[in-house]
Amino acid sequence: MQGADKSEGIGRSHSPSHITGFFTIRLSPDPLRSGSTGAGICLKDGVKTTVRLMPPEEPQSFVSCGAELPLPPTCRSVVERMLGARAPFSFRAEQSVSFPPNYGYGISGASALSLAMALEKALGSSPSKAAEIAHLAEIENLTGLGDVIAEHAGGFELRTKPGAPGFGEVRRLDHPRGVFVISSPVLSFPTSRMISEEGYVRPINSFGEEAIAAFTESPTLDNFMLQSRRFWERVGVPDGSVRAAVRVFEKGGVKNPSAKKGVVFGIVSESEVEGVVRSITGAPFRMEGRPPFNIKDNSHGLRIMISEISEEGAC
Repeated sequence: MQGADKSEGIGRSHSPSHITGFFTIRLSPDPLRSGSTGAGICLKDGVKTTVRLMPPEEPQSFVSCGAELPLPPTCRSVVERMLGARAPFSFRAEQSVSFPPNYGYGISGASALSLAMALEKALGSSPSKAAEIAHLAEIENLTGLGDVIAEHAGGFELRTKPGAPGFGEVRRLDHPRGVFVISSPVLSFPTSRMISEEGYVRPINSFGEEAIAAFTESPTLDNFMLQSRRFWERVGVPDGSVRAAVRVFEKGGVKNPSAKKGVVFGIVSESEVEGVVRSITGAPFRMEGRPPFNIKDNSHGLRIMISEISEEGAC
């Protein structure tokens, strides 16, 4: 568990990342009840945040992966909701991020959620509203619908009711041990287009309902990947480079690889990892230690990521 040092105004939090396999878009006049239904996988690696409260004369600062940057829109919304315009202090937030944003790893949600939880710990606030605030930030910025509630729960999950944690409902599903997620970020693609443009919304809702119904009959990882593959093939992946990467994964021995927005992903057993990576990259690979592994594929120009499924949600 990540913690807080209230005497020094320091808070720390971690959120897993999240890949949605299939979903439906469910909007409501109440943003706390807007979101998605569907299923996805939370990856152990995501976003870690440390917040330090500072004297009010100090400028606010946001550091991501060692570089000082402007606050991303979702994080700015979190700060505005939690601190307002007249907070009697400033802050410095530092984040380490395991995956690139805007590809399909749920990083905007993980960033907002871990920042909100770290701020809450630094402030010594209670009861918890951080997850609700992170969800609201995603909804108002059109950066996600169901990532926050999924990342808050962690694991292999099925979202049965849309909304923020405490409003929506999510069910943790069993999955076999000794399996990893193999993925590759291929194409940056804005979530706002996918959840607002009619050309995406209509097929997502139609095919998403069918995928959820087929998945709930057999809620296994194998069926999850099968329904995800069918869903995204019917919705349409946004670029030929993504489709080409799916074929590379398939030829490399990944069963039913799929693509969410611009990330290609699949499930491999621990015993298969080395052979699959060698087959995809054409280069030697030995798995030493535990994931994450970040491998450069020179033969196809891909970045291969090996991750564990998270066993817990944001903390």
